[in-house]
Amino acid sequence: MNIKGILRSTAAKLIAFAGIVGCFAGALFLTENTITDFAADNGSNMVYRFESDFADSSYMHQQLGIMCAEMANALEDGMDAAEFSRQHTDFAGNYFGRMGDKTVGDDTLTEAAAKNSAFYMITRPGGNVQSNVGMYYGYPLAVYDEETGSYGYYTEEDAAEGGWKFNKFNPYPSNTLLLVRFTDAQAAPIKAEWETQKTQITGVLHRAIVLTCIALVLFVFLLFVTGRKPEDEDVHLVTIDRLPAEVNVLCFWAVLGTAGGLNLALMGELLNGTNDMSILLVPSILFFVAAFAFALELTLSLVRVIKNRSFVKQCWSIRFILWCWRTFIKVCECIRHSFGKLRRMLFRDYKTRNVVLLFTAYSVVLAFLAAVFGGVGGSFFAFVFGAVWFLTAGYFLIKRITGFERIVDALRRLRAGDLGFKLTDMPEGVFAEMAEDINSLGDGMQAALQNEVRAERMKSELITNVSHDLKTPLTSILNYSDLLGKMDLTPEEANDYARIIYQKGLRLKNLTSDLFDISKVQSGAEQIISERLDACTLARQALAEQDKAVQESGLTVKAAIPERELPIWADGRKLSRVLENLIGNCVKYALKGTRVFLSVAEENGRAIIELKNTANYEMDFDADEITERFVRGDAARSTEGSGLGLAIAKSYTEACGGTFDVSVDGDQFKVRIGFPVYGMTAK
Repeated sequence: MNIKGILRSTAAKLIAFAGIVGCFAGALFLTENTITDFAADNGSNMVYRFESDFADSSYMHQQLGIMCAEMANALEDGMDAAEFSRQHTDFAGNYFGRMGDKTVGDDTLTEAAAKNSAFYMITRPGGNVQSNVGMYYGYPLAVYDEETGSYGYYTEEDAAEGGWKFNKFNPYPSNTLLLVRFTDAQAAPIKAEWETQKTQITGVLHRAIVLTCIALVLFVFLLFVTGRKPEDEDVHLVTIDRLPAEVNVLCFWAVLGTAGGLNLALMGELLNGTNDMSILLVPSILFFVAAFAFALELTLSLVRVIKNRSFVKQCWSIRFILWCWRTFIKVCECIRHSFGKLRRMLFRDYKTRNVVLLFTAYSVVLAFLAAVFGGVGGSFFAFVFGAVWFLTAGYFLIKRITGFERIVDALRRLRAGDLGFKLTDMPEGVFAEMAEDINSLGDGMQAALQNEVRAERMKSELITNVSHDLKTPLTSILNYSDLLGKMDLTPEEANDYARIIYQKGLRLKNLTSDLFDISKVQSGAEQIISERLDACTLARQALAEQDKAVQESGLTVKAAIPERELPIWADGRKLSRVLENLIGNCVKYALKGTRVFLSVAEENGRAIIELKNTANYEMDFDADEITERFVRGDAARSTEGSGLGLAIAKSYTEACGGTFDVSVDGDQFKVRIGFPVYGMTAK
């Protein structure tokens, strides 16, 4: 098995599918397990938060902001300093807060010492916040302005100046101050933990990215090989591929969305500190992986359907849109046809136009008479008279128009070849006479056609019988002339005469055989035994059989025949004769030293065998006539051709269910033989 066969094998596809699912499961387990480990207790254990440098650590920034906010709340509530210290014994840094006469933390901590620290935050009322961090959390010493919807600061000086007024809040004393810092030594353990977590998390991310890349490569591989098998180029469908496209997409999002939603909900609970649900993490991941595998198979199913070019057929939405479009086109075509018919009736078809104009004038006269009688006083009589007149005129008009349309339809059917059609029940008068003439015309044409068919059959039978009767004497002439040619006759010219008799007799025998063959196939007496054939193999065999003749003629054959099988349904012996005749014509009529091109290809579901050569004479004939019996392209008849080769080739091809087309382009002579590709259906 070659590389293509190995890649398209079922084992390779299963390995790729399992590899994709395994990579997804590994990446999902690594990331979710790492996140739940480091992000427990609302994220308090997660020091590393994807910063490039510890100096930009959002965890440290958060610690500074939270401590400032807690000191502000403690001072506003009047909490005892000792109590505040007991509640924050686990805080690694230094802090000091003052609000009026109340303080918390280390009162020896100064602003200068804080500013010389690795991380610090200094907060005063009025929005005065100093920090060496890029961001901080919360708004210490701030109050919310309900009128503007924003946070602001309100000090005793503001109150004295009649500034910002908040009824619900008291102004902060002017000596209010909040200091928080982390020295290098205090931040060192946190930094070490930050670096450890960074190494672990980035390692997990790198592995997850590698697994994702591997899965993508395997997925691209599956996109190319899914639906293919090693033995052919057809697209092979499976049971799941019969699902409508809408059902496929709905199942995809329903299964994957449900599994993903449950997994995200569980992750949210675990991140919020619900440790009791950690036992569900592995089942949740397994369920998500199973849903992913099912969604992957649905995706590959859709790819197979697209490859098979049956997506539109299995997509209800597109089919409905196409149906609406076709219906719209039909309605528009019907309207256009109706207006066209009305226009032809009024402006082109003078007979119908005259009838319509006559009816219109008739109706006008009727309306005038009704008005006159109505004025005299006989309104009822005028109504009855008008109704009778109108109905009579309408009946007369409908009968005449119907008769005319039936005459036109009969002529069209005769022109189409329906010679047995008869016109009956025509209205009396001119239409009845025309119908009789048309029926007689059909009978005459049918009789002439039967005579022509009988004459053609008799001609074919005559040729067949004569050809058959000539075989026996021709065989004797050939045998005796062959024997004479092998003897030492006197005078010496006698051997040459015997050889000439043999050659001419052989040519006459071939001509008789060709006449016999073409008469049989054109009369329908030839028996066609069709079977499954390979067009490529037929072309190769024909070239091999004619190889010696081609080489002796000085021609070069350029063959473009694919290695794969191209099956057709035909009679192998008849098609071999067809290719033999075509290649023989090239040997006889192609220009010496030129190239002959033979190709086999598939075009729109048909196997096409094409043969091209450059003629050694001026081709001034009609391409449609060259395939008739006894018609030769060489008008001077300087070669030994009989004019039956192309006729036999075309007759055999069409008898096997194929097409035979000849075209001429300058000195290029081209023949195209076409057959439907046998068994071209999706499996």
